[in-house]
Amino acid sequence: MDVRASLVLAVAVLLLGVQAPALGQECFTWVDTTPADPSPRNDHALAYDSARGVTVLFGGYDGSSDGETWEWDGLNSIWTLRSSSGPSPRQQHRMAYDSARGVTVLFGGRDSGGRYGDTWEWDGTSWTLRSGSDPNDPNRPSPRNAHAMAYDSARGVTVLFGGYDGSYDGETWEWDGTSWTLRSSGGPSPRAGHTLAYDSVRGRTVLFGGDDGSFDGETWEWDGTSWTLRSSSGPSPRYSHALAYDSARGVTVLLGGYDGSFDGETWEWDGTSWTFRSSSGPSPRWGHALAYDSARGVTVLFGGYDGSLDSKTWEWDGTSWTLRSTSGPSPRSRHAMAYDSARAVTVLFGGYQGGGIYLGDTWEWDGPNSIWTLRSGSEPNDPNRPSPRGEHAMAYDSARGVTVLFGGWDGGSVIYGDTWEWDGTSWTLRTSSGPSPLAGPAMAYDSARGVTVLFGGYDGSLYGDTWEWDGTSWTLRSSSGPSPRAEHAMAYDSARGVTVLFSGWDDPNYPGDTWEWDGTSWTLRSSSGPSPREEHAMAYDSARAVTVLFGGWDGSSNGETWEWDGTSWTLTSSSGPSPRGDAAMTYDSARGVTALFGGDDGALDGETWEGTGSWYVLTLTLKDPGPSWVDIDPNYPNWAPFTYPCGRTLTLTAVPAGNKSFKKWKIWDANDPNYFAIDTNNPILVVMDADRQVKAFFKCGGGGILPPVGMMLAVLGLFVWTRRRC
Repeated sequence: MDVRASLVLAVAVLLLGVQAPALGQECFTWVDTTPADPSPRNDHALAYDSARGVTVLFGGYDGSSDGETWEWDGLNSIWTLRSSSGPSPRQQHRMAYDSARGVTVLFGGRDSGGRYGDTWEWDGTSWTLRSGSDPNDPNRPSPRNAHAMAYDSARGVTVLFGGYDGSYDGETWEWDGTSWTLRSSGGPSPRAGHTLAYDSVRGRTVLFGGDDGSFDGETWEWDGTSWTLRSSSGPSPRYSHALAYDSARGVTVLLGGYDGSFDGETWEWDGTSWTFRSSSGPSPRWGHALAYDSARGVTVLFGGYDGSLDSKTWEWDGTSWTLRSTSGPSPRSRHAMAYDSARAVTVLFGGYQGGGIYLGDTWEWDGPNSIWTLRSGSEPNDPNRPSPRGEHAMAYDSARGVTVLFGGWDGGSVIYGDTWEWDGTSWTLRTSSGPSPLAGPAMAYDSARGVTVLFGGYDGSLYGDTWEWDGTSWTLRSSSGPSPRAEHAMAYDSARGVTVLFSGWDDPNYPGDTWEWDGTSWTLRSSSGPSPREEHAMAYDSARAVTVLFGGWDGSSNGETWEWDGTSWTLTSSSGPSPRGDAAMTYDSARGVTALFGGDDGALDGETWEGTGSWYVLTLTLKDPGPSWVDIDPNYPNWAPFTYPCGRTLTLTAVPAGNKSFKKWKIWDANDPNYFAIDTNNPILVVMDADRQVKAFFKCGGGGILPPVGMMLAVLGLFVWTRRRC
């Protein structure tokens, strides 16, 4: 007989069972891609570098005094840590950008050891100490904190006023890039916690507020020679607020401060009077900082204290505030995610943030740029988006370009049965009929049939129904198959056209079973593999044709990564994200990575991780060195090399024919002398750990003249070799 070998599925590669992958040689690699923003802080300083188009941040208090230099690229919404050296860690220092010389000037501040009187300059690469901190030097301001500075571009000097040096100070100093000059000891009363901004249209340095023993609400202006009191009305008396001058609109912007309570108001000074502009946007706070980005026409805000230290970046365009950056969604669990392949973003909605609080915010993850963007807020009474919830389900409908959301729980008495869709701009309530209200169901989008599949869930009772959403209505497809359950996970395998379901909770057990739905019926595929569990996450990797599973709860938090190839499960990693349940995961098909966010690992988590699976090349040769060895069909034209993902365990089976009996396998890699085995077991297990050029023989035993001997080499799930004369 001359029967060809046929490739069933090229998805795993081999290493002999006697040489399994070494500890730590894992097949799935996770990388923590959580965006790096400055830590939450207050009493830092900001200045806008107009030559390089970045906002510079230095220092502040984040539990201790900080000495990092960060830069905000508002065009790309990215914070970058530029330096951890230069000025010593400090807080309540001040900065101003000298546009004539292209440097950011820093003076003073304090830490737990005392106050500083040094002058530093940042050129975009490094800090340079320009003037020391000798407390007895009469030719510079005394060491102080909580003063204010602004750069006068008409005269080319940095103006400094006031501060606290053991007592409130009322001096006006100017720095010309070489030395400090005392210009005045009159004008505003000695004070600290006030702010300055330079109005370049009118050539005036504007001062507002501060603490001179009581909160102050005066507005003063410095013309380079003298101070003039311009107003005693407008914003309430306060200190630790922030100012920045908007040169495009010719107004000085003020935000927040402390006036006996935290303030969140936005005001603008036009040179004559103050105008109240807004009380929405950033939460009320003090100790924050502002800088005006003249290239983009927005005022940038970072940090502050609003009852806790803050790390959010906001921008004011003259009409409204926009949240531009945090390190991402707040730590949470019980949220849901789906990958929008048309826009190449991962969509996240809701979840549980602790303290009995459920969220209703919508975020999108731009993986190539490692940026989370808040797309819709968490206002509990907003009728134009799903109400705050957790334990809901989401899937992306690629035919209609929308993310579908169903169900969930508000943490109290309400379980939801509404269906919403997100089109990348807004949420639309599509229906409140269909499946009964459910918490903990699972959904996956079947792209071959154009329907979203839903299974299971909980409303006080467990459900085992299968529903499908076609974009218009829900249809009950089945009430048989997997046992009723919740907190399971599903993913759609587009190569085989089936929805894969694993485990969950069916009270009181975690079943640990793998099922597949083909659009008509459920089939139990496996009862082995990952330990029985709930609250795990799954996503289908279309590039490698495997379903990836991470984490969950199996009596304790689990941190394993497994892969299902349609036949069997393979453990591919035990490292990466910490063991956790209630994370959310999706597959980014544009970049070939699996993205994971959040979960509960004993504490709520806010990390973003991305994972990729390893691939190896196998070149397999079977050869006839003599009459007692089996020869693979020499006419089979194209059976090597093959590319497979790492870690798959397979079976090679030798089947002698006639009166012959199996004796042994001989397998080696000509390029790796350590890869060699003679194995008398049949079948043998093989696991792939590297690129291999493998030669495999098996030897038959028997006496006399050899009758025709055939063999079958079966690599389960991959190849089927059938009989061939030897």
